[in-house]
Amino acid sequence: MTMKKTVLLLLLTASACLSAAYRNTELLWEADFRSAGALKRWTDSSAAQYLPAGGPDGSPAVAFVLPKRGTRWMSIGLDPAKLRGLIQLEAVVRGKELTRGPQPYFGSKVMLAISAGGKTRHPEPLRRYGTYGWTKVCIVENIPDNADKVTLSLGIQNASGTFEVAGVRIFRCVETDDPSEGKPAVNAEAQAIPRGPGKGAKFRGFMSGGDLSPEAVGTLAEWNVNLIRYQMNPGLNVKPKADISTPEKYLAWIDSEIKRLDELMPLFREHGIKVAIDLHTGPGTGISQVASNILGAGTSLDTLDAAWRKLASHYRGNPQIYGYDLLNEPVAENYVRGVENPWLAISERLVGVIREVDPDTPIITEPDFANTRPLADRNVIYSPHFYSPHAYTHQGVLGQVRWSYPGVIDGVYWDKEQLRVSMKEVIEFQKKHGVPIFVGEFSVINWAKGGDRYLADMIELFEEYGWDWAYHAFREWDAWSIEHEGKAFRSVVPSPDNPRKRVLLEALKKNTR
Repeated sequence: MTMKKTVLLLLLTASACLSAAYRNTELLWEADFRSAGALKRWTDSSAAQYLPAGGPDGSPAVAFVLPKRGTRWMSIGLDPAKLRGLIQLEAVVRGKELTRGPQPYFGSKVMLAISAGGKTRHPEPLRRYGTYGWTKVCIVENIPDNADKVTLSLGIQNASGTFEVAGVRIFRCVETDDPSEGKPAVNAEAQAIPRGPGKGAKFRGFMSGGDLSPEAVGTLAEWNVNLIRYQMNPGLNVKPKADISTPEKYLAWIDSEIKRLDELMPLFREHGIKVAIDLHTGPGTGISQVASNILGAGTSLDTLDAAWRKLASHYRGNPQIYGYDLLNEPVAENYVRGVENPWLAISERLVGVIREVDPDTPIITEPDFANTRPLADRNVIYSPHFYSPHAYTHQGVLGQVRWSYPGVIDGVYWDKEQLRVSMKEVIEFQKKHGVPIFVGEFSVINWAKGGDRYLADMIELFEEYGWDWAYHAFREWDAWSIEHEGKAFRSVVPSPDNPRKRVLLEALKKNTR
């Protein structure tokens, strides 16, 4: 099937975006892009360029173009009375060089604003960045009976690039309990991916939270954990949050983190637990004041150099260290601009800084696997994070809708083989270059239906390809915890035994310490 036919099919198939938990019943509203004049119904329609044949297969579309970071969007009011109840919003979109904004909610926009009871929510589909072809995005939302205003906005907020929209529709939908609905007979893309040798992981464990008391570390030992991804985060271990608002304060915080980790190392050593040092908040991450409000890009990078020089000098030669994780989910543009593949350039620089003082400890980097090459160092571990599909793993955090696994989520049937597809770039990178892989984070919100099956499938794939792994997270936020379970965002309760916990503990039995 050609790409155009595939996208056209997405446009025409009402149920293509639904999870196995939902089914469309009727079309409630559709955006009219048939003429430039039709755009006058939208507020700020001049923000969009009209493309009479710019969509898939020559259909009309609108484009929002921002060469530099800024905001450009248009909005239209919808009738709340017609939408009340369970709905699905779907749109066919394409992106060109779309950047991330300083906050995770910035970027391309297909966003509802739902006002009810004096409060307004802003649900939107998971956005993508960079350049990608025509694809369908969608969300399922409940419009409450007391909703008094609903607005739809399309465009770009506080970011740059080109965002094109070829169609937007809203359907009435209902829940269904058929988990096999939409399952393809064959997943051809998954079949083409090389299988792993099945040698299993060597290190399995958790990302740390705020509780690493002797009792907590003892619990990890009882579970047979042999790896902790130690999270250096200024808001995690101290109250109030550590002040990292200047280079001097940031480096003083690094000193305090070294002191705290030193106090924990005897416990980890006693229980045979290795430590991956995760610089979770650096001068340049999206959540750091250092990058976004105070320091210039060059200064931020110098501060990051100094931080790793401190850490590597202190932990050089320590066999308890699994590796140095350079920066959690790095936003490279906060450090350097105008450089092709900026995180690769930054990683190479940091490797040089570390190797000046520590020639041997493994270095962990979190690259874009589709756009990188191995670093010129013999002891580097490459680390992906897996939360695919995000609409499933993070469901209920910003809305109340449930998705089921296995099942159709955002137009794709997700099961173990589709999870394999989501790991394709990492699998191919490892096969081509023969490098070690460490899954630094993976998880699923604890009220997700089928979460135990999801975790079991993920872990089976990690073991098949020989990837070490750390579950997110141990005693951090209760919604991720395997010691808790719940039915909704605010109803999470302690749970000494549950299906997700049993999956993790069974997998940890394979560890040696």
